Amino acid sequence: MERCSITKTTSLLLWLSLLTGLVLSVLSGLKICSSMCSETAKYSVFGFDFGWFGTVFFSLVLLMLALRRRVPALGTLLYYCIGAGVGAEVRLIWIQKYDIGSWCPVCLGIAGTIAVAALVSTRELSAVKSITGGFMKARFILITIVLVAVLIGFGSALVGVQKEAEASELDIYLGKRKSDTTVYFVSDWFCPVCRKIEPDIEKMYPEFKNSVRMAFVDMPIHPESANITPYNIQFMLYEKEKYISLRHALGVISHTNKAPTQEQVQKAVAPLGVTLRPLNFMEVLGGIKQFEVIYKGFKVNATPTVVVDNSKTKKRKMLVGSHEISAAAIKAAIAEVQR
Repeated sequence: MERCSITKTTSLLLWLSLLTGLVLSVLSGLKICSSMCSETAKYSVFGFDFGWFGTVFFSLVLLMLALRRRVPALGTLLYYCIGAGVGAEVRLIWIQKYDIGSWCPVCLGIAGTIAVAALVSTRELSAVKSITGGFMKARFILITIVLVAVLIGFGSALVGVQKEAEASELDIYLGKRKSDTTVYFVSDWFCPVCRKIEPDIEKMYPEFKNSVRMAFVDMPIHPESANITPYNIQFMLYEKEKYISLRHALGVISHTNKAPTQEQVQKAVAPLGVTLRPLNFMEVLGGIKQFEVIYKGFKVNATPTVVVDNSKTKKRKMLVGSHEISAAAIKAAIAEVQR
């Protein structure tokens, strides 16, 4: 059996670092920084939200920390879990650096708490003593197992961390949906400037739909827009070929009716050969959330806005207002982000 040199100082540092990690994980789970970390929010660990997965992890290691004097085996397990946490954080830092291309401050804070806990644990492990006197052998075995735990943590994150949104998000995209370049039209149904440029957007659509991926994102500046959004989501999901015509019909309705009924919308789209589906609450909620992730992630704060984004080059161009949005400007932005 082995025991470690546990001092009040190292114990206090472990408590502080792990408690801080728990608090930050809860904040992440509650999406307190969703506008800054929207891209990170698209990822999950074995299907679980990052924040709540971290909350469970830190709760368990804190429990081990509290009981390790009474149950020495929990003290050893604590070191292994912290080692696994280090391995997992290496993978998560890699994702933020090379896949997302931006930093989530809360996630970096969590990584920092794991790093501090790892350094403190290393300090304790460096003083491992064996009751049978095998000091070097005992320390070597413990450190080797912790390093294996680091590799297990990294491997688990490599397998378990996935961009969940890509698998579960609604397919709101139109045009060339496998394109690396996406053009987002962010607007509000009752925004005067949005209404002014809507005919131009309708004319641009055929020009761009064969070369880039496109999405029409509702950003509800006016609360009445929420009455139109469910139909907009349904048409993007199920009527892609007729979408631009259906969008025009919705626009016409919004000029005379701030809260159209399903019957009124059905009457407006019937000439296009479309029958409304019953509104699906989960689809509508998912679409609204997806819209929010998009416009908050791009830090859009006004309508109309066009965001041209290339997932391969990580380049992005934003056009705001009727004075900036035109077919020529969008075409130039597409060329710019593709270079």
